[in-house]
Amino acid sequence: MDSIDDALRYPMEDDDWIVTALVGGVLSLLSVLVVPGILVYGYLVRAVRERAEGATRPPAFENWGELFVDGLKAWVIGIVYMLVPLVVFGVTVGGSLLAMGTGTRAGAGAGLAGLFGGLVVSFVLSLLFGYVATAAIIHFACTGEFGAGFDFGTLRTLVLSAEYATPWLVSVALFIAVNVAVNLLNVIPFVGSLVAVILSPFATFYVAVVATDLWAGGYNAALDEQEESESVGTATV
Repeated sequence: MDSIDDALRYPMEDDDWIVTALVGGVLSLLSVLVVPGILVYGYLVRAVRERAEGATRPPAFENWGELFVDGLKAWVIGIVYMLVPLVVFGVTVGGSLLAMGTGTRAGAGAGLAGLFGGLVVSFVLSLLFGYVATAAIIHFACTGEFGAGFDFGTLRTLVLSAEYATPWLVSVALFIAVNVAVNLLNVIPFVGSLVAVILSPFATFYVAVVATDLWAGGYNAALDEQEESESVGTATV
């Protein structure tokens, strides 16, 4: 994995990085409209693919049709993997709320216990399936094949490799750190909340581009490690 300093500077390797960051931030800000969010997904797919192929700078926003198609594919792959935690969340939390709605002490107690347990289980499952979903989207990005998102043999190699796990954990830590930093602006009277809302998508997009550098490096390292292991095994036989 590249050093954290190198990864943090990666988005700025492009001469037009400010324009890219502004476009990505605006699209992220408008992601509630769905299409802009899909375009951001497509951009990140392209960034991972080109970085894994050896690009030394992030791509520009261009070929918008291709961005949309790749982003939609990545979104579908992510949704498929997150169905399990979503279903568990719906069943456990929904059932708990119904129990609490009975108005009895027993129902309220069971409902609260179920609600807490459901939230904990859903959170853990979201982390686990999110970890695999990210690997699936990265594999799709690097191969360009939608089916690669469900190539469980390669995905097993990725998710069990420290070469992939370490960059993923670092990226999660960076996302948490930037969100904490932005939310600290809320303590500023009057304008803090507004600044945080506006700044958050731009900061998050920047970190997402940093993450593409980390993910691409982890992806290549994990598969290279697997190939070396297989080569040693074949030579030994």
